[in-house]
Amino acid sequence: MRQEDIQKIIEQRQPLAQRVMKVRENLSEAAGKFENFNIICREIFNDKGLAKEFGNVGRFLDDADKLVNEAVKRQEELKHLQKRLTRNTLNIAVIGRARQGKSRLLQSITGLTAEEIPDSNLDFCTGVRSDIINEDTDVTYAVVHFLSEEKFLADNVAPYFAELKKSEKNIFSVPNSISAFKNFPLPELSSLNDTAMKQALNNLLEIQKNLPKFENLLGQRQTQIKKHEIRDYVAHDNKEGKEIFNYLAVESVEIFCRFPNEDVGSLRLIDLPGLGDIRIGDVARVVNALRDQVDLVFFISMPSYKGAGWQEIETNLYTEASSALGDKLPIDKWSFWVFNHDLRADNEIQCKMLRDTIEEKAQIKVSDTVIVDCSNPQDVSENLIDVALSYLSKNIEANDVIYAENLQALLKNTIQDIKTLTEKIKNSLKDEGDLDRDSDTFDVLFEDLWSKLREELEKCVEENSQLRQNRNKPYKKLQEKIASVLTEEEKQIPITEEDIERASRREGGIHTPYQESLHYLRTRLSSKIQESLDSILDEVLKNMKNEFCSILANTGRLEKRFGVSDYRLLGEMIKFIEESLYSKDMPTLLAGLKLLNDWTMSYRSFIQHRLRGALNALDPVEEESRVLGTPQNASQAVQILDNLYKQTIYKVRDALDNIYSEPNKAAFAVAEEFKDIMIRSNEMHSTSSDEENKTLKHEHNLKIQWRRFYRPIRGDIWEEQYGASQKIRNAIVKLRAPLENLVPLLSDSKFEFLQR
Repeated sequence: MRQEDIQKIIEQRQPLAQRVMKVRENLSEAAGKFENFNIICREIFNDKGLAKEFGNVGRFLDDADKLVNEAVKRQEELKHLQKRLTRNTLNIAVIGRARQGKSRLLQSITGLTAEEIPDSNLDFCTGVRSDIINEDTDVTYAVVHFLSEEKFLADNVAPYFAELKKSEKNIFSVPNSISAFKNFPLPELSSLNDTAMKQALNNLLEIQKNLPKFENLLGQRQTQIKKHEIRDYVAHDNKEGKEIFNYLAVESVEIFCRFPNEDVGSLRLIDLPGLGDIRIGDVARVVNALRDQVDLVFFISMPSYKGAGWQEIETNLYTEASSALGDKLPIDKWSFWVFNHDLRADNEIQCKMLRDTIEEKAQIKVSDTVIVDCSNPQDVSENLIDVALSYLSKNIEANDVIYAENLQALLKNTIQDIKTLTEKIKNSLKDEGDLDRDSDTFDVLFEDLWSKLREELEKCVEENSQLRQNRNKPYKKLQEKIASVLTEEEKQIPITEEDIERASRREGGIHTPYQESLHYLRTRLSSKIQESLDSILDEVLKNMKNEFCSILANTGRLEKRFGVSDYRLLGEMIKFIEESLYSKDMPTLLAGLKLLNDWTMSYRSFIQHRLRGALNALDPVEEESRVLGTPQNASQAVQILDNLYKQTIYKVRDALDNIYSEPNKAAFAVAEEFKDIMIRSNEMHSTSSDEENKTLKHEHNLKIQWRRFYRPIRGDIWEEQYGASQKIRNAIVKLRAPLENLVPLLSDSKFEFLQR
């Protein structure tokens, strides 16, 4: 029954997990736009000439920085929530001081022994996090995840350097490589007086001294190991009692076994190193594990029978663990305090005393308190695991909702703050129109340019134009290339009698080698024709594109803005329009530019389909390949292949004879269509009395769209008249674009993952 309850909990989480993932994506997109705006602001304010002009925006930069950081924090919190909801196991962590019975408790639940879960009775203990997963398996095994060199330095070295800096102010920064750490000159122990500092330095010296024993493991891929090997990677000592250091290279170990009580279903127990005598930084590792990988935590302590009191390390650990999710999900909603009843010393009275004073004296609030004998599997199963799983079954959904509600409230506050700041910044930006006092100047300049541009574009395809005169002429480069290939191939087939004989001996007959030779010749001829043709075909269109772009660059003066005058200008213009705030107001202009820019000719689209029928004689499944009979030996095979190859080349010549003018025809057709779109669309007029229809056609008038294209870049095009204000205008456009793109992304509905 417990197994079904656990599976139900896991499945019920998935819909919310999907919604959280979508909100994460939305936040990532919005945060990226906002951060992009912030970067642009910094660039502008680094320009002394512009900083003064945008001083009214500058006062918002500190707030923008804070909100960027806040958005990053919200993204990380959503990531933790999503991980929590998408796990395929129910996770319970066990934490506490060393030698309190934590390992015995885990052994009782999992059926494992001290060999896999070291305990202090054997004078060694766990050095790394171990996850123990209930799995339907007859063989216990483990998967070891190793630290990278960078993470080893961050996790196992940097904390000691930070501790030493409290006393040794002149100590260098953390070494940035393993080799640097290996040779790093650490202080002498005698140079320190503080006991804690000495212990930190002693541990660091031990790590440095023993680095050669485990450094080969750093950066290795995860490795599966057998049951008897587990201790070599998780413990401080091996079975002979000899100190080992492999655990320092290990990030975590996953142990897969069948729990004695199979009804616990998809349960994962997280065994974290005992606190109090292990590495600096273990508390931080505990908190990180709790943040997104734990549904319930067991704090464990074993009061002394001689007299019990709350230890500072226990209350501090509780406080640190509380910070994992903070107010988003208070720790008392997902924690048990387990008092280990040690029958050998009979500390039951002390357990009860601490249980009864846990809130009053220790200021600790948990979901439940339990007294169990951690070494007794039946006691643990009935009085702890049953109680814990029952609690989760009743409360985990409510806990998920509390967590999600609190995080969503924080997220909405962040989004609202970004909205408010965005609006303030938009309102503080100058209107581009304020920079120009004489709008008539632009009208005059544009009308003159438009008249000349139309005339030059029209000339490209007029009666005496080169494009029109060439449209029915063969494209000589294509004709010469194909003729050259076919002439060369006619000389001799690249297959000899010796080739056929060798293949026949290998295949045990001539049939297969002969058919393979047909396939080879067909593929060869097709490939030879294809070689270089794509570039030749595209050259026709590229020349035509260059002709139009030269007019746009010179007569249209666009080289002044985009710096190119060949076919690349099309891509620059398209990019400019698409990134413009007014891209939707230039649909026809954009469509025309894309038509010309995207039009290509290739072998596969232009020639291949015309060629296939001519190749049938080289296809063994076609009747045409059998008209000369079936060869009986290598000599006959070569003779038939040679005849078929030459017949095929003749048919290819015939099939392609009429295509050589097609590239020029295609180029002219595209050019004429482009010209019509670019300069004829403005001649649309409406005779309808329908005012709405008139407005629609007016908005699509090409001349108006060209005006919209030129207006924001007028300072680059007519530098003498507008150059002084263009730099400011460009800066305004750069600032406005990310803000305008950001506004639609800040809709409240995009950041709601809880169903109403």
